[in-house]
Parts: sequence; structure tokens; C-alpha cells
Amino acid sequence: MLEMQKDVIRRIVREVFEQGNVEVVDELLAEDFVDHSLQHARFFSTASDREGFKQMALMARNGLSGLKAELDLVVAEGDLVAARVLATGVHDGPLMGVPPTGKPVDLADFHYFRFKNGKVSEHWNQFNALEVMQQLGVVPQP
Repeated sequence: MLEMQKDVIRRIVREVFEQGNVEVVDELLAEDFVDHSLQHARFFSTASDREGFKQMALMARNGLSGLKAELDLVVAEGDLVAARVLATGVHDGPLMGVPPTGKPVDLADFHYFRFKNGKVSEHWNQFNALEVMQQLGVVPQP
């Protein structure tokens, strides 16, 4: 069961974010899925349901060309999976309210997923938005 849960997370990273196949979200996320990530509401202005997750993924892909995401660490226990994702891309589309800069973005973010009946039912995400804004030149480096 734990390996199956890890495989679902691998598919989300590979198929949804890298390949842009948002239709697979309906297969991998529960109908009553809830995204508790504050960043999504603040920076992407998306709903906290499956449709909002799809919109957020497309916004990330449209804002960062050549988006590559790699699972650096995946830990599963019970109904929870924690993952550290390393992502890179070039900011050549609007992203988090910032017009394209052409600058590379390199970030690590942390995701926590709760499973119910083999599908993701809840999600929490934490990333360093300040670091991203500094890489884009919106906020000065310290």
C-alpha cells in the first residue's frame, strides 16, 4: 500500500507537472479532495478542490517553460506521504503575479499528502516564495 501511494505521488509530479496532463488528476485525487496550501490561494488564486489543483499546475507550467520536477525524498507512513520536490524552469510566462523575466528558477518545496481509498484526499504544500521572488529579481537579495 505504501509503495502504491508513493507511485501516485510520482505520477502527479511526472504526468501533471512535467507533462501537463491535468486530466490524470481526476484519477489520482479523490472527488472530495481538499488542498490546504495557503500559497495556492495567495499566489495562484485557485480553489482548494481538484479543479483548483489542475489550474495551479497549468499556471506553474505556463509560467515556467521547461519545467522539470524531481522527487528528492519520499516518505510514507500509514495514510500520509511526505515528499520533497526539486523544480527548475525558466520564467517566461506570468507566475504568481509577476510578468515574465526570462530568469531561471530553482526551488525545493515540501508536500504532504493524505490518502483515502487509494487516492489523494488532502494536500499541504510549503515553498519559499521569498526565494522565488528573489530569483526573479522582484525582491532584492539580502
